[in-house]
Amino acid sequence: MLTSVKPKLSKTINSLAIPFSKIDPNILTLLGLVPPIFFLIFMLSNNYILALLMFFGLFLDTIDGAVARLTGKTTAFGALLDSSFDRISDSLFICAFGFAGIVRYELVLIVIFLSLFISYIRARAELAAKGKIVLAVGIIERSERLLLLFLALLFYILLPKDINIAKFNVAELIFILLSILSLVTVLQRFFTAKKMLKKS
Repeated sequence: MLTSVKPKLSKTINSLAIPFSKIDPNILTLLGLVPPIFFLIFMLSNNYILALLMFFGLFLDTIDGAVARLTGKTTAFGALLDSSFDRISDSLFICAFGFAGIVRYELVLIVIFLSLFISYIRARAELAAKGKIVLAVGIIERSERLLLLFLALLFYILLPKDINIAKFNVAELIFILLSILSLVTVLQRFFTAKKMLKKS
């Protein structure tokens, strides 16, 4: 969904990437882990406002690929590193809610499992098709997932803590929504992959 907007923003992203063009793209990918790590630290220390600001640090994760393309340094290893660190970053953001006691661990585990499974299905299907297909389908991808995590913390900060629905706080309700949307995406990718692999 939001991923489809990215091509329209490519000129803006490329402009923002120019000042970083002297830095190796892989270094930028490594630096992209800093915000999620500090997010976890701030969540554990109940500094939720500072934790919320760490989402804006994902800027580094956006420009590493742009820098690689602008400088002609796109490599298979760079793509592997970027994808791998995205999974680590997502896991840190999601786990932080559980470690901070905001969201119960059952929901955290479900969201992590489905998030990783969404990525795995795409990677495995594209590998099976030997690169002949691109399985970028589904109601929720990484951009939407991070947006919902941002909103989960934002609403948890803004709304009174005694607001509960069926004993779930607002952050947990968003995690439930995220779980449902992720499950739908898993099914979408499975059935789409089935059709595409038959044709490839």
